Amino acid sequence: MERQTLNGIVGVNLGAFVLAGLVQLPGGAQATGRIQGVVTMNNPPPMSTLQVNADQAVCGDRVSDESLVADSDGRVANAVVRVTGLSWPTGVTPPAIDNVRCRFEPHVQIAQTRSQLLVTSQDDTLHSTHTYDDRNRTGFNIAMPFPGLEVKRPLRRPGVVRIECDSHSWMRGWVVVSNNFGIVTGPDGTFAIEEIPAGVHELTIWHEQLGAESQTATVIAGEVTEVAFKLGRM
Repeated sequence: MERQTLNGIVGVNLGAFVLAGLVQLPGGAQATGRIQGVVTMNNPPPMSTLQVNADQAVCGDRVSDESLVADSDGRVANAVVRVTGLSWPTGVTPPAIDNVRCRFEPHVQIAQTRSQLLVTSQDDTLHSTHTYDDRNRTGFNIAMPFPGLEVKRPLRRPGVVRIECDSHSWMRGWVVVSNNFGIVTGPDGTFAIEEIPAGVHELTIWHEQLGAESQTATVIAGEVTEVAFKLGRM
């Protein structure tokens, strides 16, 4: 039987080196795989709304409460999943937040540290986009007095940024600023992250109401690794 040789090591299992992330493919590309999974919870609450007490002509009488969105099977939307140490790929769309019928769109997003956040509004009323860091300190506060205005502000340090509107108390959004690449779960609670180097990785998850969790996952080159998170609320 022919023996395999890697940098002078004879008789090794090459697959073990690929799994550990020690082997690169021809051309310098590193062997990668995919992680996909679902975030769930026990006893999902029914969808609810919040009372609107200002600018009803623009905002309507009630808006959806987006602080905890889960379907009847307990699959949780708007959870941020990150892979520790995974660099951001090139060409990622810059972060943006919009005021749409007196709610922040998107409600939750993840952005790369030192990226520029585009702030805009579609509403014909005065909004503010007021950010607070994880120590409750103001990051920036931008008045948005008319639709179509566009302003950019830097997201300088990693952490969870809370966004509120000083004119409309029910409005809230979140930006998780991170050195590590990640993704936000969709309405069905699922997520998928591509091009992860083969090896063992730590995944962390954050949700505005259900808290944070972590677990490890082993990525095998060319394969899909399935993971599942179950968050709070027994």
